[in-house]
Amino acid sequence: MPDLFKEGKDHRRTIFTPEQIAELQKPIDESRVQRRPDGLTYLPTYDVIETANRIFGYGGWQREIKRLEKIYEDESEGTYSVAYLCEYRIRIGDIVHEDVGFGSGVSQTDPARAHETALKGAVSDALKRCFRALGDQFGLGLYKKHEAEVEEYSAMPLATDAQVGRLRKELRAANLKEKELIDYINAHMGTRYARLEELPLKVASRAIDRFIKDRESFVKEIKGTKG
Repeated sequence: MPDLFKEGKDHRRTIFTPEQIAELQKPIDESRVQRRPDGLTYLPTYDVIETANRIFGYGGWQREIKRLEKIYEDESEGTYSVAYLCEYRIRIGDIVHEDVGFGSGVSQTDPARAHETALKGAVSDALKRCFRALGDQFGLGLYKKHEAEVEEYSAMPLATDAQVGRLRKELRAANLKEKELIDYINAHMGTRYARLEELPLKVASRAIDRFIKDRESFVKEIKGTKG
């Protein structure tokens, strides 16, 4: 039985049981791992949930969406692209893990489908990122292979033509050159992008979001970056 303590009328577990620790320390069963066309390996969301239920028990863990925000939306020539950011939290007894996820629906002919794809992707990504803190049973080793910061972004879909066009429009309005924005992004991310077309969709979405919501401050930051 796990240790318990009393906090008012609320009893919570403060540590994992030895059995749970033993399960968490096991190497991942490779048959659970799936591979995308680009070679990136991952655990499906259903697998992460099934594993949490198996180790911690049904009702032994809770999840919460802290924030779900649309950060980009565009329509171009009858296709729709949208992106969402999700802040997520999981709780297992007194243990809490929080992380963020990103999801996109790109070049969809149905706007509802674009939103559905992006929303599901953001929530699933955030949930899995929260659980990865619990080790290899939740795919931590897969992140170790793929998630150096630059590698993570490079695995994302590239910016759409509509996003690149929107960025150029914003740059012209702010009297900025394309290189100034690229230098700013490279300085903050440690990357070596040379053109807007090389930016991942997630990065382009964030830049557009900054122009929309925080233009004055963002332009000052860009102009203050030394290439």
